[in-house]
Amino acid sequence: MTARHRRHPLRAVIGVDDLNNAYIDGSQKRLVSRAVRLEPHFSVLDYGCGVGRWTLWFAPQVRRVVGVDLSPKMVDAARRAADEAGIRNVEHHALDGVPLPFEDGAFDLVNAVWVLRYIVDDDELARTVRELCRVVRPGGYVTLIEMTAQEAPVFKEHEGDFSGAAVYRRLEEYRSLFEGCGMTVQECAVSSASPLYWSYVAARDAVRRRGLPNLFSPLAPLIVPLSLAGESLTTRPMQILADRGIVRCRHRFLCIKKPEDGGIGV
Repeated sequence: MTARHRRHPLRAVIGVDDLNNAYIDGSQKRLVSRAVRLEPHFSVLDYGCGVGRWTLWFAPQVRRVVGVDLSPKMVDAARRAADEAGIRNVEHHALDGVPLPFEDGAFDLVNAVWVLRYIVDDDELARTVRELCRVVRPGGYVTLIEMTAQEAPVFKEHEGDFSGAAVYRRLEEYRSLFEGCGMTVQECAVSSASPLYWSYVAARDAVRRRGLPNLFSPLAPLIVPLSLAGESLTTRPMQILADRGIVRCRHRFLCIKKPEDGGIGV
């Protein structure tokens, strides 16, 4: 996927619809930037960095960013993107599993977006969460965005265009794992759940399926910024509706803080 979509890197890590990619990417970054005040002295770990869409976004805002990923090809793509952009405060490394090769409290922020679901073994997931908590400094944060299940965990042999197994777990399972390490959930929200955006997409796709004239195309340049601007008003109501099972919002965001005393639970 990375090689096939080199000129469109979001297609390799989100999906093949460029408009969806722009909206989802913008929605996720809006949540992180609102939850954590990034400081110029921060060191950030992007766990599961993929092609570098987060490392390159963090880089101008902080002192240092480290991106790690299981896939050497993804890491190579991220390095190329950083080089092409002239970004010098980012490093990317391929690594396999845990423990992480970093000191305790090495980072002010650990970012993990759409990665923990690919750890299908529950014991390995618990070890990984413990490592993420270990490398965050006291008072630092973990930001997490994941696809979740409403009730029982859902096993996926593959996800659409992407190969590899995944488990959609309940949000409460992630909360429990981090809280078991002494962390505190500071914020919980739905991600990429704008009623305006997804209504537009549903109407656009219905017109396409019927072969009708696409009257929605003139709105395409406006729909993403309008949807993102409106999320400050819609995120909370959508979370309430999702928690009650009235609407389906699988994309969930957690901002988790490490206590100042730095204690890590067993």
